[in-house]
Amino acid sequence: MQFSLECFRFRVHDWQVQFYRQADVPNIGHQQGSCGVLAQGVAASLHQCDTEDIDESSAEGLCDAKSYVKANPMLIQVQVLGTTRKFWRLSDKATRISRKLALILRSQHSVGKCLAARLQVSNILIGSTGSVKLRGVSFTGKGFSIERVRDDYKQLSRVLQTLIRASGGDVTKLPPDYRKFLTLLANDNLTMRDEFLIVNSAALLPMKNRTEAFLMLHDRIAKHLHRTDRAKKNRILSKLPYEEDWLDTASANTQINQWVVNAQYGYKKTQSDLLRLNRNVRSHLHEYNDEDIEQILYCEWPELLMDMVKLLHFEGELEATDIQNKFG
Repeated sequence: MQFSLECFRFRVHDWQVQFYRQADVPNIGHQQGSCGVLAQGVAASLHQCDTEDIDESSAEGLCDAKSYVKANPMLIQVQVLGTTRKFWRLSDKATRISRKLALILRSQHSVGKCLAARLQVSNILIGSTGSVKLRGVSFTGKGFSIERVRDDYKQLSRVLQTLIRASGGDVTKLPPDYRKFLTLLANDNLTMRDEFLIVNSAALLPMKNRTEAFLMLHDRIAKHLHRTDRAKKNRILSKLPYEEDWLDTASANTQINQWVVNAQYGYKKTQSDLLRLNRNVRSHLHEYNDEDIEQILYCEWPELLMDMVKLLHFEGELEATDIQNKFG
């Protein structure tokens, strides 16, 4: 394998920096991937990458984030089938990028490290498949604290909004669930436990996976908690959105209304029945184009799945679900 002198110097310098940092940061089990042989006669063990998500040696197959988002708009407008309205939502590529960046931060926080300097859009590389890596970024264990963790996420919120603007998007048109996600990132009271909620926010779910995620969360609330802790179930139901108008919204949408008028058991304006309608529609997707009906439900009630995830988290029930595996 051939290396330029500049690349060799960088890698040796990086090894030296990591060697001296070990005096400040205890080894707490962070898994590291080998970067390979530095040059002939230099042992491969001299250098270990902090994480596979940080790529300083090569930009092959990756491009800078601004160029990527200009070619792949993050905020897209879609027709709300069953109505004459249109709705702005994040593209699946945009939500994938958002989650990957959050996962990188969480991975570093889990080993007691935070950003050593302000995160910039120029630090982000994106591949054609939506893979994300960082360059020109370092993490440090010096002064690690919850305040530093909060600052990292605030920086991420700023960077994501910058990327949306760079892609031609208007941040005033962000869907309400993604606005809530950005608000969560900037929360002054964020705890380490809330990092699980950040990286598994329903605002970041790809459209094709929202049905499976909803049915799983619905079962956790309506079945598991109904058997094990009805007080929790009732607290969650009482805090779900759209209490006053969800049935009117369903009736006004010609695609959803057929489920309302043909229901064997009529729907009442309760949060329990809001979940029941969503479950019934999603349980018979063979009668629809899967993605179309999921997008309809999302456009009509964009905060529903987001709030189900949030409320389960606050009740200590989210980690018992399989939510982290619904983003692939």
